[in-house]
Amino acid sequence: MSRKYLITGGTSGIGAAVARHLTAQGHDVLVTGTSQASVDAALADGVAPLGAVADVTDAAAVASAFDTAVTAFGGLDGVFANAGIDGEGKPAQDLDPVTFRRVLEVNTVGAFIVAQAAHRHLARPGALVINASVNAMRPEVHFADYNASKAAALSLAKTLALEWSAEGLSVVAMCPGYFPSKMTNEWLTDPETSKELLGLIPAGRFGRLEEIGALLEFLLGPQAPFLTGAAITIDGGRNI
Repeated sequence: MSRKYLITGGTSGIGAAVARHLTAQGHDVLVTGTSQASVDAALADGVAPLGAVADVTDAAAVASAFDTAVTAFGGLDGVFANAGIDGEGKPAQDLDPVTFRRVLEVNTVGAFIVAQAAHRHLARPGALVINASVNAMRPEVHFADYNASKAAALSLAKTLALEWSAEGLSVVAMCPGYFPSKMTNEWLTDPETSKELLGLIPAGRFGRLEEIGALLEFLLGPQAPFLTGAAITIDGGRNI
């Protein structure tokens, strides 16, 4: 049965891979991006049938994107709060507090703003998946800003599951490891860094984007409501 989904940060990387998979399965999908150019490019590439420009730290823009999806699709069954930015990649003592605050603003407060909009618009039963990253469980050196933001996103997902599950809203944290994206390509393609990262992954490889769409289809679908409150890893064993 066709379902209706909204994905933030859906114009590239994991978000685009999930949107492309859901669209190919016949679902209605709206993706958000931070610029009209990125949204237009994603739609032209067949990532999803509908898009909207929305910085997740802007509550009004997020509300507008949700209104567009609900109007176009006649409702929403699931939301993937995926939009995020990377940390500086520096020792903690060298991190810029302004940048640290921006990482928290996007990755944690942004997820919260999207979650509030999802609560207002999702059908019951419905599903919200928050992209919390394996870094929420296994911090990475030189990424105190990113680690903190994703640990907070994981805690947010669990708290929302406590508060909203009885309403028929499933809330799950999805914790991916290293997948190719604009955020990670700098690290995954650098020979020295990629060798170091691969040494942390029992599976001995990075994730493939095609592996993540089916997982999200399940987590956002009607078969998984009792997983509410879970932290689902897809990381080749990096979390161990």
